[in-house]
Amino acid sequence: MLQLPSLKIADTCETRFILFDDLKLLWMEARGANTVEDQSPEPESSVKHDNGSAGRGEKSHENIDDGNMAADTPVILVVDANVRHLHREKLDQVFPAKSTRYFEVPPGEESKSVATWNRIIDFAFSGPLRRNTPLVAVGGGVTGDLAGFAAAGLMRGLPLYHIPTTLLAMVDSAVGGKTGINHAFGKNTIGAFYHPKAVLFDTAFLDTLPQREWLCGISEVLKYGYIADPRLLDQATTLADPASRSQNLLGEVIEQSVRIKSEVVAEDARESGRRAWLNFGHTFGHALETQDNYCNINHGEAVYAGMIAALCVSRKLGYNVSDKPLLEMKNTYQLDLGAYTSAVDRLVTLMTQDKKNRDNSIRLVLVKEHGRPCLHPVNNRNLLKEAWQYTFKALS
Repeated sequence: MLQLPSLKIADTCETRFILFDDLKLLWMEARGANTVEDQSPEPESSVKHDNGSAGRGEKSHENIDDGNMAADTPVILVVDANVRHLHREKLDQVFPAKSTRYFEVPPGEESKSVATWNRIIDFAFSGPLRRNTPLVAVGGGVTGDLAGFAAAGLMRGLPLYHIPTTLLAMVDSAVGGKTGINHAFGKNTIGAFYHPKAVLFDTAFLDTLPQREWLCGISEVLKYGYIADPRLLDQATTLADPASRSQNLLGEVIEQSVRIKSEVVAEDARESGRRAWLNFGHTFGHALETQDNYCNINHGEAVYAGMIAALCVSRKLGYNVSDKPLLEMKNTYQLDLGAYTSAVDRLVTLMTQDKKNRDNSIRLVLVKEHGRPCLHPVNNRNLLKEAWQYTFKALS
């Protein structure tokens, strides 16, 4: 069992990262560390639908446990439906039916919607629920973002635990406290910052991960290579190939990725400055996902293309950076963007609607050289159009 340094944010939130062991042991460790003696009165918002009783008192601080972890009420487990099907035996051993309420999330980006979020809220209130009832998210980025947003809203904050089951979630989305759902206006435009108590990494879940989903995580590792640790560029290329993949390398890459992200988040929890670096490639990528209506291109593929476009802008502004490590993986990703080549103007317009923008500028994360990112406002639509055109041509 490997534990990274905890993520601590302004002494108000702490997330523990527990890596690479049996899920049952990880859950026992995480739950045990966050169980304290209940010395306080019954919290307000304690809901028991069998008798309609409510407790007393109120705490408004986000993400605080009110005593014991609701041992007398079931854990709410929000799980990707595919993960539940593939890993039912493992999950049932750790979260038996007698002490767990299962909510299955249909796989796919379309589940990150107001409708699914509302179903989770209704489900939570349909049975025993207290303010210290743990909510556990088991799945990839979609499930984690959706369940995290539900945890943030229920009772003004239930204790949240992430069990990421995709490489993308392990290296990125389960770390850092961003939660949210999509809207027609754009990706992740409704959400909250809400940090989990712990993130439990059982890499056995990755044994059933399809190659296309594996590459989604590789995109985020490549991102870290460009903005923080250039060694990850070669390591990501090695991990992308099933023939050269090793458990030791996988562990090293996950650990380094989590360290990079948690260090950035600890310094800038709400993305007022340095944390924006983590969006390298994402402003372009989110526009592509929105144009695609979240149907044919997944998040990692969009970010992969978005990084190529962002590097193009970086070079045009005089920075010394190469996209060779990305283009060498062109045949691995096999990304067909032919249907979007006529939508360049629309893609640029979508970029102007990005939630990270300020005033009339598009805030792009660029790279001065490998490992040195910067935040650069861009107003030149022609420059962005050229970047899209370069990307389409490079990947054709």
